[in-house]
This record gives sequence, structure tokens and C-alpha cells, in this order.
Amino acid sequence: MTRRVLSALSVAVLAIGAALYGPGLARRPTLHFTPDGAFGDDLLREPIGIVHRAGRLYVSDAGADRIVVFDTTGSVAQIWCDSALAGRPMHLGLTADGGVLVPLYLRDRVDIFAADGEPRARIGGESGAAPGRMDAPAGAAELNGRLYIADFYNHRIDVLQGDAPGVLGAPGRVLGGRLHYPTDVAADDSLLYVADAYNHRIQVFRQDGTLVRRWGGPFGFGGRGGLPGWFRVATGIEVADGRVYVADFENDRVQVFTPAGRYLGRIEADLKHPTDVAVGADGAVYVVDFGNHRIVRFRTR
Repeated sequence: MTRRVLSALSVAVLAIGAALYGPGLARRPTLHFTPDGAFGDDLLREPIGIVHRAGRLYVSDAGADRIVVFDTTGSVAQIWCDSALAGRPMHLGLTADGGVLVPLYLRDRVDIFAADGEPRARIGGESGAAPGRMDAPAGAAELNGRLYIADFYNHRIDVLQGDAPGVLGAPGRVLGGRLHYPTDVAADDSLLYVADAYNHRIQVFRQDGTLVRRWGGPFGFGGRGGLPGWFRVATGIEVADGRVYVADFENDRVQVFTPAGRYLGRIEADLKHPTDVAVGADGAVYVVDFGNHRIVRFRTR
């Protein structure tokens, strides 16, 4: 009986601890990553966002107001220096028809480019809090024909489809669905994942705005911390191959989870303030190492 009671108490303590201190407390990492080269440090100035498509890595070089396109070996394929990019390009996104979404933080708009850098469309451009306007867009993603934009100073996600703008989330702290300076968005087949940066957590929504889950800090309430499953500014997010990668800016690491928020492991070798992640077709993980002005490639081992 004593052993059973102690076993039950141990399980209860672990369950409470995991809820209070994050999804990684009672779980050892199951994924391990090793560096496999770095590139761009002789070219990039404050890189922030990255996406991968068809063997190309598109990187927003915010300090130089341009997009640098690399192949997966690190060779430069293109540099987009269009004057339209002046305005600090941020976390990039992709459209279903091959476009690249470029939020311009200082211009309050999102530009859409073809894969070869040809401008396609421009969304926004007027600062404000009314639906259809934005104040410092920081990230963008497309899901089932809708465009979702992390609207940094409005503390919300703007939703655009046709002529009917909408909003997902609301300003605030602690409570589910409340956002505090969101910086990035990513999507899988049906859900939207939000880097709720200064609430130090991840929140997951359905397209109708229903909150599905959240993690980071005690009970997903947020709060800064360095334990597994905690964040100090969850600044960038990528969903790929059944995993969620989160750039944990001030902890100098990337944390990896299942879509349900279960902790899988971390990437942290020689990173300084990582801001974003992309995953290649071969499973290689590319991390924007903002503080070192470069891209670092990792592989699982």
C-alpha cells in the first residue's frame, strides 16, 4: 500500500509540476541536433525571417532592407534590393501559389513577391487599429486562402480574405486568446500557431478564432523563464514535419515541440538571439542567428 501511495504521489507531483513549470519539466529530450555549417555572416545585417521552398532559403535581411535568397548549401542565388523593401522586412511567409509574404514593420504593410522577386501585390500601408489597418506587421502566413498577419503594436492577428478584414485574438496578458506583442504566425493544414512573443508563450487557434491550446510558463499563462517549455521572448515559429520549432530569443535557443505542445528537445549550439527557423526538404533545420548575422544549419542525430 505504501508503495502504491508513494507512486501515486509521484505521478501527481510530476503532473502538477509539468503544469506549473512547463511541458518539458518531466520529459527528457527525444530529439538531439548537431551543427552542420553556417553561412551569410559576410553578407547579412540583422537577419530576422526565413522560409524554405523548392531548394531556396528566403531570408529577410532587416538591417539592409532586402531579401537574400540562398540555396541550401549557403550559396547566394538572388538578392532583392527593391526600394519597396525599405521598411525593415520581418518574419516571412509563403502563399499556396508560390508567393513570398514580406511584412514591412516600418511601413505598416505586407508585400507579396513572386519566387523570383517580382512584386505581385501590396496589402495595407496605413497605420491604425481599425480592421484592415495595421501597426508594425511582424509576421505573416496563409491558411486556406486567408492571410494572417502578426500585428505587433495592435496586439492581435489581422485576418484578411477578400474585402472582409477581421481580427483574431485581443490585447492582454495571462488569459487564453490574449496577445502581447505577437511577432510571428505559422500554420499547418488547419490550425494557426502564434508566437505570442512578450507573453512568452505559444497560442494555437482554429480559423474561426477558437483557442485550441497554449504553452509556455505555468499553465500556459506565460512568464519569462529558462526551463524546458518556458521562453524569454518567443519570437519566431515554424511548423513542419509534425513538429513546432520556436525561436526562444533571449534564451539563445530554439525549442522543439509536438503540435500538442509536448517538449521534444532544443537547439542551442553557439546561437545568439535566434529569431526564426525553416526546415528543408531533407529535414535540415536552418536557424536565423540574429546576433551573429548568419544562418546556421542543424541536423538531427
